[in-house]
Amino acid sequence: MLTRALASFVLVCSLAACGGDDGGGSVDAAPAIDAAPAIDAPPTPTGLTGLGQTCGQGLPACPANASNCVTLQGAPASFCTPTCLENGSGTTTAMAQFQSVTPAPNNATCTAAFTGSVGTAACGLILAYTPMDTPLVANKAYTGIQLACAIACGASNACPTGTSCTQGICLPQ
Repeated sequence: MLTRALASFVLVCSLAACGGDDGGGSVDAAPAIDAAPAIDAPPTPTGLTGLGQTCGQGLPACPANASNCVTLQGAPASFCTPTCLENGSGTTTAMAQFQSVTPAPNNATCTAAFTGSVGTAACGLILAYTPMDTPLVANKAYTGIQLACAIACGASNACPTGTSCTQGICLPQ
């Protein structure tokens, strides 16, 4: 499960490729989705392969186990991530965060795509949902929920090499 700090972090994702599985896990973040800003020069690679691998123009393509290339608002680079839930449905809490999603998100997909030794791979990065309210509305039912993985920061905000802890998530530098 990603930290509660992720819930306050505004995530803006640009989906470059799709793939994923259904399975078990939990969600505690509900960010908005929008187009990613252009990147002028290739960023420094993270050293990770799979989840957290730096991606984008001039960089190696994302591997099959983490085929989405996403950009989060405020991050200097895009990173690879697998889809860990497709076509889910759920209801938000009074705090406008997903309370439960069915089928349950698949954290095993995230763990399998993560090669780092610091931080925790978890399913909770929201890519899409219907209706596309921005932000999510409290106590409302949603369908078409699509989630991807992120790396939650470790103890003392530790992250894999080439990433740094921002609002509880390890993001490329």
